[in-house]
Amino acid sequence: MKFEQFGINLAKERQKKNISAYELSLRLGKDKSYINKVENAKLNISLKMIIAISEVLKISIDSLFKD
Repeated sequence: MKFEQFGINLAKERQKKNISAYELSLRLGKDKSYINKVENAKLNISLKMIIAISEVLKISIDSLFKD
């Protein structure tokens, strides 16, 4: 799986929940550009942050990794 696909999946899941990238970054305690960087494959994130994202969006982790 490419980092780009992870970012695409994150954007889709976030938009399904009607949460802006800015709002998600605030809920995660990150800078406002953080989510945009992740969604555009400009930044790698830790497993801890992947878990936090799945908890905030109330989705399974595997939904972020599907092709």
